[in-house]
Amino acid sequence: MTAPNTSGIPGPERQRLRGHYRTALLENVVPWWEKHGPDREYTGIFSCLERDGHTYSGDKYMWMNARAVWTFSHLYNQVEKRPLWRELAELGARFMLDHAFREGGKMYFRLTREGRPLATCLSLYTEGFATIALAELSAVSGDRSLWDRAAAMYESLNARWGAPSDTALLGYPMQAQFHLHSHDMMRMTLAWVMNTLNPAPRWQSDMHSAAESAVRLHWKPEHAAMLENVSPDGEALLDLTEGRMVNPGHAIESAWMMLEIARHGNDAKLQQTAVEIILASLERGWDEQYGGLRYLLNIDGSPPHPLEVDMKLWWPHCESLYALLLAWELTGRDDLRKWYERFHEYAFRHFPDPEYGEWYGYLNRDGSPTWTAKATAWKCFFHLPRTLLRCCQLLDEGI
Repeated sequence: MTAPNTSGIPGPERQRLRGHYRTALLENVVPWWEKHGPDREYTGIFSCLERDGHTYSGDKYMWMNARAVWTFSHLYNQVEKRPLWRELAELGARFMLDHAFREGGKMYFRLTREGRPLATCLSLYTEGFATIALAELSAVSGDRSLWDRAAAMYESLNARWGAPSDTALLGYPMQAQFHLHSHDMMRMTLAWVMNTLNPAPRWQSDMHSAAESAVRLHWKPEHAAMLENVSPDGEALLDLTEGRMVNPGHAIESAWMMLEIARHGNDAKLQQTAVEIILASLERGWDEQYGGLRYLLNIDGSPPHPLEVDMKLWWPHCESLYALLLAWELTGRDDLRKWYERFHEYAFRHFPDPEYGEWYGYLNRDGSPTWTAKATAWKCFFHLPRTLLRCCQLLDEGI
């Protein structure tokens, strides 16, 4: 990561925030997962954990397991070479390598605790997170075969990202074709990890290409919206509910990736576009009555299909924290500072569990917990620690 423009965040504020994020990461979130995450009997990382860390199901979801392998490996590579972090990364990888891969390289999505397959859906995304897990773990272990396997998976996936899909936002198949914003986000994520571990023009080119695709196809400045699902050539499909959908958290996560890419390539135009995407997504998604970022909405105010549209989820608030901190740092703009402070206050007032540690994942619109589970088929050891670490790195280039 290149050095930030320190004219953005004032020195005293940098120190205060650095201490806050470091404490949250290393004294709260990581210890919770060190204690409750590992399955030392059957290997792997548990996917279904209640508030106090006990398992409510032994089933393991491989895109969650893979993200945990990446996170423990990334902490080892970026923060400190703690033996426990390596041990837990290897524990998760062992289960994944022993049980999750099918013939032809595709992966099971869900398995029993012991490793018996239960579901084969979402293989593309599962493979994507397994790719970064094995790549990051290769730097931990020095095992070149893991890097080679990850690179081969990367190449296989590259031929599949962006292909027309009949399934928008993980929904049911339709008689329509979409280009999915999530594919461009995955392309940026994978290329960023590969380039962090082994910088090369190939990964850098892929990062820029994915960012360009996301902007060209999905960003609609005339609607002030980042549409999740468009036609394969980028046309807005406003006659379909799926085509009108905006996921503010997705848009903001994509935008901070663009900010990183713009900083790497000194691309002022991409930086400006990313800031516009962040602000447009906040203006649409922020709940003026209760605070927090709504999960989903349609640009015309019509109801999206999912019923959880007004819920407040942990990961969009995580991604918004880092996106706004980075945007404030790069630009020094006061409007971005004010948005950041609003998100910081909301997130740390509502999501952390002061009794047991870690964060609640799902809140009702009014900010009360929907349920108390800390790990599910969708929430795991990824968004929150990644955000806390990247905030620390931005504020002090390493913790």
